Amino acid sequence: MTNRVQDAFDCIKADKDLKETTKKFLNEKYKENLCPRRRRPGLRLAASFACAVLMFVMGAAGYFWVQRPVSYVSIDVNPSIELALNRFDRVVYAAAYNLEGEEILNGLSLKGKKYTEAIHEVVECEGMRAYLSGPSEVVLTVAAEENRERALDTGVRRCAGHMGQGCHNARADIGTISEAHECGLSFGKYNAYLKLLEYDSTVTAEDCKDMSMAQIRELIREYERGGGSDGESVETPQNDTNENEGGTGGNGNGSRNGNGSGNGTGTGCGNGSDAGAAPCRKRHHHGSGHE
Repeated sequence: MTNRVQDAFDCIKADKDLKETTKKFLNEKYKENLCPRRRRPGLRLAASFACAVLMFVMGAAGYFWVQRPVSYVSIDVNPSIELALNRFDRVVYAAAYNLEGEEILNGLSLKGKKYTEAIHEVVECEGMRAYLSGPSEVVLTVAAEENRERALDTGVRRCAGHMGQGCHNARADIGTISEAHECGLSFGKYNAYLKLLEYDSTVTAEDCKDMSMAQIRELIREYERGGGSDGESVETPQNDTNENEGGTGGNGNGSRNGNGSGNGTGTGCGNGSDAGAAPCRKRHHHGSGHE
């Protein structure tokens, strides 16, 4: 009996295509048992949401990284304007620190432009022409992190060179920017104020607020030339009244230590050692009285 059944099945042969189809069917069933179809939509949705969140976070981080200011350029004439720059030296925003600066910025679109291009647009715009006539000075001041300061300063120097005489460049400590803004000044004008303060302790930030950069720099130059560094900035003319010290009339030999009456009539013939000495001149002192 067994032999007969065996012999009956021996004549049944499966072709190659049937074997492959059966094998594929069994594999699919096996996978479905491991990961049932009813769970796949939820997993796919969670994976998609996670990817979307990750892309959003990365995009936001990249945006803030690009938009974060890391260096600044201050443009000061009488209008005071600051350019905040990102890591690619492009303008993130521009701010004015007086009414004149606001009028200049109203007609300009500087965001996203290279700082050198933005500087030229500000200085060469129609509204700036009125401030560049006469004895005016443009000061371009750089404030940046140490690793960026040199390259930025080189670019600003080139801008100043192209603008010719009357345009200067300077560097400021980036840490002074918040101090300058608290005083209502651009950090470029504040930097000039600090320089003037080294020579004159009575000057205030409020004094400099309404001064042009040409006026501030002229005061600094006067002190650097020695005209005001010792407190004797400007000589005033002698008094026209005849209030001289000691007897000076008569034969002109009266003195402080002489025997003359010293009443201004010059009757004494004085034998003092200071005979004929010139009276001291009153000089204008910057906040220090008279000699």
